[in-house]
Amino acid sequence: MANKRSTLGKEELRIKIRRSLAKTDKKDRRNWSALLCRKLSSWISSNGGIKLIATYASLETEVDLAVLHTSLPALYRFAYPLVSGSMLSFHLVEHQSELRHGAFNIPEPDPDIHPSISPEEIDLCLCPGLAFTHGGARLGRGKAYYDATLQRLNRKSIRMGVAFDLQVYDDLPVEAHDISMTHLATPSGIRPTPEY
Repeated sequence: MANKRSTLGKEELRIKIRRSLAKTDKKDRRNWSALLCRKLSSWISSNGGIKLIATYASLETEVDLAVLHTSLPALYRFAYPLVSGSMLSFHLVEHQSELRHGAFNIPEPDPDIHPSISPEEIDLCLCPGLAFTHGGARLGRGKAYYDATLQRLNRKSIRMGVAFDLQVYDDLPVEAHDISMTHLATPSGIRPTPEY
C-alpha cells in the first residue's frame, strides 16, 4: 500500500525516507530486489524495441538491479552512469565486475575502457530515487544529476522509476526542473504512470 499524502518539504522528506529505508531488513531488501528483477526481466522481454538499457549500481538501501544485467540475453546492451560535472554520462558495460568505485563511493564505469553513449540512444532508463508518486513524480537525493540527464533522453525513451513499495507516495513536492517518470517499477508490479 502506498504512503499517504506528504506535507513535508523535500529535505525533511528525504531525511524521513532515508530513516525508513535504513530500518528495513537487508534480507527483505534483497528479496524485494530479486522479485522486482524477475518482473522487470519478463516485462523487458515482452516489450519490443528495447535494446539499450540505462541501469545503475545500487546504494545499500536502493533496489539492487545486478541480477537484471545477468538475467537478460546478450542482445540487450547496458549502460551505467558516471558523474561528469553536474550531469551524468552513460557508458556501455559488458560485465558489472568492470565497474570501479567513483563519486560518492558508487560503482561507476571507467571512461577509458567503457564507450560513452548519447542519452538519446537509451530505450529504457531505470531511475533510482528516494520516492515516487503513482503519477510519476520523482524525489531524488538532491544533486539533480538524473533531472539534468532525463531532459536529454529522446521523447520515445521509457523513464522508469525503480523503488520498493514503501517508497511510493500519493503526493510529493515537485519543482519545475523535476522530470516525471513514464513508468513505475516496484516489487508489486510494473505499470505506466497515468499520463502515459
